[in-house]
Amino acid sequence: MPSPQYLIAHACFDCRKSFKVAPRQDFAATCPNWGNAIHEMGRSFKAPPAKDTEQWAKVQARYQAGFRFFSYRSALGPPLPDRLSEVEAFVRDNPTHPLRVAAPDDPFHPKPLRGST
Repeated sequence: MPSPQYLIAHACFDCRKSFKVAPRQDFAATCPNWGNAIHEMGRSFKAPPAKDTEQWAKVQARYQAGFRFFSYRSALGPPLPDRLSEVEAFVRDNPTHPLRVAAPDDPFHPKPLRGST
């Protein structure tokens, strides 16, 4: 009997929603609401409420800095920042954090979130 396929949390920064998607070799998945690319966040990712634009901006900034959420409890390292204002210093001070597994992509200039002021 084949093992069941697990799903990985992906995030859409435009509609501020998380979707569970089966793993893909090309990492390409699209948002069912907007049709744009959604981003693989990891199996341990917990999305903030859609109305919390500051927390979504924080999630996006951490994503763009290379952080993914695969197994936070087993990772040794400082806890992730709680506030958007703490992300830049955290990223600068933790270049080898165990959850920083991807190359940075313009980490401190996230695009404006839809619905934010």
